[in-house]
Amino acid sequence: MADLVDNAPLRHAIAQFVEKSDQSTYLEVVRNILHGSLLLDTTGSEIAMTEDGSSIAEGSTFAFREGTGPDGERALFAFTRQAEVVRMHEDAPAAVQTVAQPAAATLAFAVEQGYTWLYLDPAGPTCGVKLADIEFALKTARNDAVKTALDTDGPTWMKTAVIDALSKGGTLLYAVNETPDGVQVRTSTNPDGQHVALAFTSAAEVVVRSTTDSWTAIDVSRIVSDALGENFSGLVINPAGPWVELNRDDLLQVQSRLAP
Repeated sequence: MADLVDNAPLRHAIAQFVEKSDQSTYLEVVRNILHGSLLLDTTGSEIAMTEDGSSIAEGSTFAFREGTGPDGERALFAFTRQAEVVRMHEDAPAAVQTVAQPAAATLAFAVEQGYTWLYLDPAGPTCGVKLADIEFALKTARNDAVKTALDTDGPTWMKTAVIDALSKGGTLLYAVNETPDGVQVRTSTNPDGQHVALAFTSAAEVVVRSTTDSWTAIDVSRIVSDALGENFSGLVINPAGPWVELNRDDLLQVQSRLAP
C-alpha cells in the first residue's frame, strides 16, 4: 500500500510554497492536504502480523518519526510518497517502514496526539503546516467523494465521476459574503460570460478563493435545485481548480438520480 501512495497534487503545492512562500501558496498546501493519502515514517517500530496476515498482532509497537517546529513545539512528519521517506534514511533504505492512511485521518491523528505541526516531506522541499490552521477545515462538512472525482483524468471522465459522486447526495458548501446589508451567496461567470452558481467541497476551497468569505453547508439536492434556477446557466464546483462546470442537462441528470 505504501508504495502505491503518490500524493502528487500536494507535493506540487509544497514546491510552489517553497518557490514563493506567501499566504496564497500556503493556503494551496492547506486545501490539498485534506485529500489523497499520506505516509508516516514508522522505521524502528516493532510490528508483527497475525498468523493469517490480516491484521497487526497484539503487542506491536509503533514509533512515528517526528521533530520540532520553529516555535519548539512537536511536529509530526508526513510524506507524499515512499521515495520521500527513503531520503530520510539514505544510510539504511532497506530498513524503512511506513504506514499509509488517508490524509484527513493523518491530520486528525496529529491533533489527537497533541502535535502542533505537521511537516510534509521534511527532507525537502518541505512545508510546515500549523495544525491550528487546518482544524477549521477538519471540523467543517466536506465532500471527499466529489473532491476525489474532480481529480479524475480527462474532462469527460471527470464530469461523469462528479455526476456519480453528486448523485450519492451529501452536502457541498456555499461561499458567503456577510455585509451590513445582509448575506450574499457568492456566484460567478463562466468563460462565456454566463452567470453560474458556485459550490465548494470544503471550507479550505472557500478560503483559498477569498480569505474574507464565510461558508455554509447545503444539501446537494438544494444546490442542484438552486443552480437550475432561471438566473444560472450551470454550476461550477471548486473554482480554484481542479474545477468542473455542470450545465443544465448535467444538473437534471443528478437531480433525477438523487434519492427522494
